[in-house]
Amino acid sequence: MQEFMTLEAESLQVVYAVFMEAFSDYSVPVTWSFEEFRASCLRRGVDLSISLGAREDGRLVGFVLNGRGTWGGMPAAYDAGTGVVPAARGSGLAGRMASRALDLLAARGIRRYVLEVIRDNLPAFRTYVKAGFEVTRSLECPGGVFTDPGKLAPVGLTVEESGREGLDGKAAAVRRDWEPSWQNSDDSVRRAVEPLVVLEARRDGRSVGHLVASSTGTVWQLAVDRDYRRRGVGTALLRALASKLGPSIRYVNVQAGDGATLGLLSACGIGPGVGQYEMIREL
Repeated sequence: MQEFMTLEAESLQVVYAVFMEAFSDYSVPVTWSFEEFRASCLRRGVDLSISLGAREDGRLVGFVLNGRGTWGGMPAAYDAGTGVVPAARGSGLAGRMASRALDLLAARGIRRYVLEVIRDNLPAFRTYVKAGFEVTRSLECPGGVFTDPGKLAPVGLTVEESGREGLDGKAAAVRRDWEPSWQNSDDSVRRAVEPLVVLEARRDGRSVGHLVASSTGTVWQLAVDRDYRRRGVGTALLRALASKLGPSIRYVNVQAGDGATLGLLSACGIGPGVGQYEMIREL
């Protein structure tokens, strides 16, 4: 018999154990330690009071972990992970959890539900479409080993490590052509408890570009002022990141239509990877 409940009374250690079991055969390997899982939850704003669990014979076998925040100016939730352990699959549990999660969020005043799904994960994609989600954009996740293309930066440009507190947030927002995904947003950067690398490119005392990355070399944000693009600023930021952390770099969630950023990454040896859809359901 299956039973559904919110997860605020559940130990995060138990949730972690079930999360790892559910993602043990995922197309993208998940090898998080408990502390990495906890940091991921904090960064995404996971709130267990709006997260759903499913029990079978008293054992937690499925979950929908939801983050709380705003998206497009509206109270929103973010699906930070939906999973069912292998032994409980095949009964339609994922679909039932999705339906109950929508009811739970609506009852808690959430008006917009955001998620990302790997484009090749057709069963999950179909589940979300059936639940009323619509694709809002396509996202790319390129990765590779940084190879310096030798492009020189503008004379007088410096790249400095500023720390998240030193990042010029207003300048960063103005230079973007698209908003970072939920897990890479400014709110997520502020919530993050893990060490971050925040680099700022400056010329004549003015910020002209920035990069935010995890300590493992995963880029969260990269943007350059419009009048400084195609002049080596982006390359200089990636070069500084590779110099600090090593050459292995990944950028999760580049908007697929951003040919300039994808071209920059490709020129630096950071090529195509897994792609995702961002999907939204209005509640």
